[in-house]
Amino acid sequence: MKCISKRMFKKKAVVTVGRNDWAVEVPRPPKHATHARMVLHDEYDHKGRPKMATLPIEDFGCFKGVSGDFYYLRMDKKRKIVQEWNKDFWYWNGRQVEGIEELRDKTIS
Repeated sequence: MKCISKRMFKKKAVVTVGRNDWAVEVPRPPKHATHARMVLHDEYDHKGRPKMATLPIEDFGCFKGVSGDFYYLRMDKKRKIVQEWNKDFWYWNGRQVEGIEELRDKTIS
């Protein structure tokens, strides 16, 4: 019997994070990304900057009901930002990522 290795399967462009009611489909994060940062464009803080929220990728379902752009970043254990992928913005409409349907069929080489 042949051994099936992970190299035989291509990575999908969409992953499901969370469980049960909190499960959502998001674009595959970069390899070392640990968190997602949501930037709200219609709400501002007292200094006039857009509000932001940062959550671990596993807890992405907590963004349900809030719309805005998000991007991935890598944080260390002290919550210091090590790396940001802020050029790849995705729009979250409060329930799902806009354009996720087109990504479902794609694979990453």
